[in-house]
Amino acid sequence: MFLTDPVLRRIAADTNDVLPEQQWRHDTATAEPIGDLARLLHKTALDFTDSTTNLDQALTRLGALAETGRRGLAAHAGLYLPGHHQVVTDALAARERHTVLGVTLTACYGAWRNHRPMNEGDERHVLLRRCDPSRGVATLQRKDPDTWLVIPDAEAAAAFDIPYPQRIVGEVTRTERGWAPTAYVARAHQVPLATVYSLPIRGELTSACRTLLRWWNLRHSDAWHNRTPAQLTPAELAHLTD
Repeated sequence: MFLTDPVLRRIAADTNDVLPEQQWRHDTATAEPIGDLARLLHKTALDFTDSTTNLDQALTRLGALAETGRRGLAAHAGLYLPGHHQVVTDALAARERHTVLGVTLTACYGAWRNHRPMNEGDERHVLLRRCDPSRGVATLQRKDPDTWLVIPDAEAAAAFDIPYPQRIVGEVTRTERGWAPTAYVARAHQVPLATVYSLPIRGELTSACRTLLRWWNLRHSDAWHNRTPAQLTPAELAHLTD
């Protein structure tokens, strides 16, 4: 899974930016104003990570309390939960602190990001669904000026139910009509290992990436019946391009 760091996951959810690491750390030793922003962001990121752990622990205790209550209710048709006031209060306090830190984290990140634009380079990372890390991340590797290879992370492969985590599932090419996805499976720096499938052109990059993953989901389902994309039903095509 790509976004395992809660700080990077929250930033992705709030801003749609996918970072491979906490890149502001490289600026924390800088004496310029951007260094001040980086240090403030870094301190907030540490606090947010601690808050994530504390909130998870508080919710775990709350869940255990609720399960104890359910068992008691089933056994005695009554509810006796000693200490429940403190457990609930702790969970609410942890939630409130986490909410405030989340807003602060995003604000600090935005301030730092305004002074540190990212270079696209030959590799980039995108959420498969805008501001929704639960649908996973696609790593895009530049093949040529207009074409990117598409590699889903483990979370994306699980979300779209395809057996290709961390493998090339095809490529997307910018054309005059939009982004053209071409599906095939290969390992890094290898030629395609199977048939190549040309899929419907999409107007947006991440939509083209989703089309690749949805095709492989259909391709490995019982509904495939050895068909090509041109032989799909209108409903299947609509799902493919969602």
